[in-house]
Amino acid sequence: MYKHTSTTNSSNDSQKKKNHHHHNYYTCESKHQAVLSPSEYIEKIPTTMTKAHNEEKKDDFDVVIGNKDEALWALNKAKADGLIGPDDTSILFHSLDTHHKYLTHLSNAFDKYGSAVTKSTKTTTHAIAVKTNPHPGILRQVVQWGFGLECASMEEVYLAVHAGCPSEKIVFDSPVKTKREIQICHESESLTGLLLNVNSLEELNRIPDDPNFVLGLRINPLVDTGAPSMFHVSSNESKFGVPLTQRRQILEAICNYPVTQLHVHSGTAMANLDSAVGAIASVVNVAIEANAMLDQKLGAGVGRRIVNIDIGGGLRPEILEKSSNNTSRMESYVQALQQSCPGLWDFNIITEFGQWSYFYSGYAYSKIEYALQRERCRVVYVHLGADFLLRDVYNKSPRGINFVPVGEAANRERTVTDIAGPLCFAGDYLMKSYLMPKLEEGDEIL
Repeated sequence: MYKHTSTTNSSNDSQKKKNHHHHNYYTCESKHQAVLSPSEYIEKIPTTMTKAHNEEKKDDFDVVIGNKDEALWALNKAKADGLIGPDDTSILFHSLDTHHKYLTHLSNAFDKYGSAVTKSTKTTTHAIAVKTNPHPGILRQVVQWGFGLECASMEEVYLAVHAGCPSEKIVFDSPVKTKREIQICHESESLTGLLLNVNSLEELNRIPDDPNFVLGLRINPLVDTGAPSMFHVSSNESKFGVPLTQRRQILEAICNYPVTQLHVHSGTAMANLDSAVGAIASVVNVAIEANAMLDQKLGAGVGRRIVNIDIGGGLRPEILEKSSNNTSRMESYVQALQQSCPGLWDFNIITEFGQWSYFYSGYAYSKIEYALQRERCRVVYVHLGADFLLRDVYNKSPRGINFVPVGEAANRERTVTDIAGPLCFAGDYLMKSYLMPKLEEGDEIL
């Protein structure tokens, strides 16, 4: 069930309106309902909530629960507005303000440190990964802000179309595109100009001679970007892309098929930006060589050329500091790209950042349904598990997600705690041996 609710501050509270900007939230209940609640930002509700963070479990990400005050305000506002009922055991919140801040920062970084420095007149399209958050309302908002959408399946392409995304800003990257799906992309008027990246040389045999979409070819640069092993997609046995060692076959394919775009994505949560930049530089070199070859074969200035380079995404999440004096990881990445391969800005650029733009814009809430003592360990049962935090449960690789008790529970003595999810298999734990305040049945957690 979906319902739409709108609330604002009282009209006579002009001072608060001057002091606090407009805040938007999606709150989505995982089992019963989803609620869209745009509202004026009200004065933050005071809280004694403290961060329950196990110092011994720090990982490479910045450890914080986004804006803790914002999260608590959203929860209390939803309660005050009657949006959370007795049967609503878990809620997902999405801060549109925070998300917009990250997407604006992404766009500005490429404009300031890329296009402005190189004086490029080419376009940059930021296609945000649908899989990161496929909620239809959020996708519509992303599109309204002027961004594109990157799709890993045909179902996600349909979600992008439904969200109103212009076809020329939709990127279709599935490695298992069926013949029928490719045919639909070719024949559908609503998908004319879509950016379709093939994953292999073999897939090129399924492409029409004169496709109504932009045809890209994914290249595996064979680099180690320091991404977690599960998300490292640039090994020599990777299922993604054509290995760069097949350079001759890649160039021949560009000559023989209507390829006008090259695609590279080296991994998720990449730690080594130098390797990531080097991977993109190697693909830019392939594009330059391919264009020289096409000019020779088809005639300079009149034939088909590589005009787009899709550099993927993959940056680790980061906290954007308020001070303009601090250079963000995203800005450093763009600066490194500009310095190492300025030729990238001779092409239209497509990016596919997902987790980087979403990570700190969402909060999840759950009631503690049971709290048991198992010898020295406290086991608390929540209503969100592998059905929500799939990567965290199955991969067991911490991403910097924090678990924060709400209200007075935050001030209790800390104890070793396992946070157990609701699914019926032994591995459904959000966290094990986590040092946090002693939780009881009926408590709440963000």
